[in-house]
Amino acid sequence: MSGPWLNHLDGIAQQFEVMVEVNALDENDPEDKKFLKMLRDTCDVVRDAEIRSAPELPEVVEKAHTVLDKLLKYAYLEDGLFKQYIRCFAYSDDNPVIEDSLQMAGSDIIEAVMTFVTQYLHPGADRPPLPDFAKTDPWTKTPRPHPLTTRLSRFRSGVPITVSASTPRAQLIYQARAEVKQDFLAAPCAMMMSSDGSVLAMAEAGGYRARDPILRTVRFDEDDDDGPDMLEFAGKRQDPGLSNVARELDMDNERTLIFLADQDRIKSFRWGPNAEGKLPKRLPNVHTMNSERVYNGPLAVLPGGRLLRAGKGKAALWNLDSLETHQDNPKKLIGEGKVNVDNSWREEASTGIERSSGTKATSIVAFADDPDYQPATWHWHQPTGVLLCAERRRDTEGFSCISMDIEHGGRRVTRYLGHGHDPEKFATSPSDPNVFWTAGADGYARMFDIRRSLPVLTFDTGRQSDACAGIVWIHPDGIPTLFTGGERTAQIKMWDVRARACLYELSTGNNAVQHMLWDDRRTTLIASTDRDSAFTMGGPRKFRKAKIPAWATFTAAAAAAKAYEKAKADRDAHGADSSTVHETHEQANQENASGEDEVGSQDEAKDEGDHDSDEDIAAEEEEQDDEFEENPRYMKWPTNAYHNEQFYGYAYNAGEPVILQYKFRENPDYDLPASGGDFF
Repeated sequence: MSGPWLNHLDGIAQQFEVMVEVNALDENDPEDKKFLKMLRDTCDVVRDAEIRSAPELPEVVEKAHTVLDKLLKYAYLEDGLFKQYIRCFAYSDDNPVIEDSLQMAGSDIIEAVMTFVTQYLHPGADRPPLPDFAKTDPWTKTPRPHPLTTRLSRFRSGVPITVSASTPRAQLIYQARAEVKQDFLAAPCAMMMSSDGSVLAMAEAGGYRARDPILRTVRFDEDDDDGPDMLEFAGKRQDPGLSNVARELDMDNERTLIFLADQDRIKSFRWGPNAEGKLPKRLPNVHTMNSERVYNGPLAVLPGGRLLRAGKGKAALWNLDSLETHQDNPKKLIGEGKVNVDNSWREEASTGIERSSGTKATSIVAFADDPDYQPATWHWHQPTGVLLCAERRRDTEGFSCISMDIEHGGRRVTRYLGHGHDPEKFATSPSDPNVFWTAGADGYARMFDIRRSLPVLTFDTGRQSDACAGIVWIHPDGIPTLFTGGERTAQIKMWDVRARACLYELSTGNNAVQHMLWDDRRTTLIASTDRDSAFTMGGPRKFRKAKIPAWATFTAAAAAAKAYEKAKADRDAHGADSSTVHETHEQANQENASGEDEVGSQDEAKDEGDHDSDEDIAAEEEEQDDEFEENPRYMKWPTNAYHNEQFYGYAYNAGEPVILQYKFRENPDYDLPASGGDFF
């Protein structure tokens, strides 16, 4: 006998239609409680059916998807309930939503708003004191678990570190003992690393108004466990010959091929040695494939030398080993005639465009369950052999997230519910084949058991104001750990999944995170960032005079590091215990903090809610201004940046698109990235 779940879902759908008809939502539901309850009730029905192993569970999930889809489309209408993001609704007591313990709206933002309102209402009057919720303690009053913790991190007060010396690799990460290196880029579009960690590939947009495609590759020596300090100079740039900027990228590790794709074509480039066994200075273009402007979605490399590209309701498949290559006849174009460049944004007379139209697909795979399904992102889940897929609302008006069996006619295996906006990226880890994460445009990172339809855990990474722009899921020493990247909030957060808490965040130099990946061989987090998407309150990017305290300078960082090294050397020479090293390090920090203590352990940290008085803050700002005036350089800081100069232990503003390496080391170099671009 069937259960009540389908009837419950019918009831929720009817309730919604009635509430819309009688205008019970909108202004009559000011906090959207009724609307959000319907979303939650729908998920609760599915969760109950899962717990009870309902035989009609697939039908329950599909009907729930239909109900949620209808509600979400209503919410995002032009005059709908939500102008930005919907609060999380797919949670329960056992599957909670976890918030960051540091609650802030941006260090400069509220101050700027209050100053503007004061000048508008009371010209010439002083800005009133900031409310408590708008105040953020300077970095010197936050925990720092180790003397070598990078100054470009900020730890959360009251969140214990759950790893120890018995898990040394995890301990380096959880203490944020990292060297931070930067290299300048063109505008980043995509990034990927080979499975053996030997090659990093990036698609960028350069040239006039970022119209030209760029392929950047970086090789890592096999015996170099540390990796190059400067990716920009270690890597090579080349024009891939596409007619537009490449937005899609994938890699075939067995065949050492990099695939780049624009709307029209896919090109492959071999990074491995040539026939003479030598590595080429410029990667040779091997294949050109014709997407026919129909299959313009994401790429996926499948086992057996096959390449898949998504379209609407179907995907194109190429058998790579049977395709014509440019090496077969170097002077001959591949495909039927020349490529049509009528949609190219490159210069009309550009000689960089290779003119082959490309080889058409070997076969077409139609999606068995939904002829209108259009993946905007997907990820090959190797343990199960399925593709994790997600739509983009602007393309389909939907939020569907599914797993698809492409080997059996593109049939849907599981539907995943609970997203309030586009799932933009997926993250998996070989250490946990049953789990994957999604990075949502609504600012949530959601953890799914691949066998269940609803999230088992959700992290609120953006607090309703920012997308989760990047996500990395790793298991150092077997410990589940998550990194998430912010776009407008310009930071990378590290989450302790076991403790269900954000432990710290890393500075990105006021740049928006675009892509992140984990280099496991070198215990390094790599992030590509762009300054133009960072939080600037709308409008053009503007700057003000920087107010950099003495302790947030490179000089202070270098002095503290040298004091630590000296104390460590003295300890090794005289047999002193580690506390002597720690005390000497603290003394150096205090001397460079202009009277402010730099906290060296979590026990010494000041409680987050304990703020200085407005008089103390005013005196501190005046002291900082005096210190700054003595600096010969005229430094600037982005107006309304999400973080001010005191938020981290080093005032860093990237100023340009950069790729950042956070190298977790036992003894990291104290060197820090230099501010650039508009900083001076």
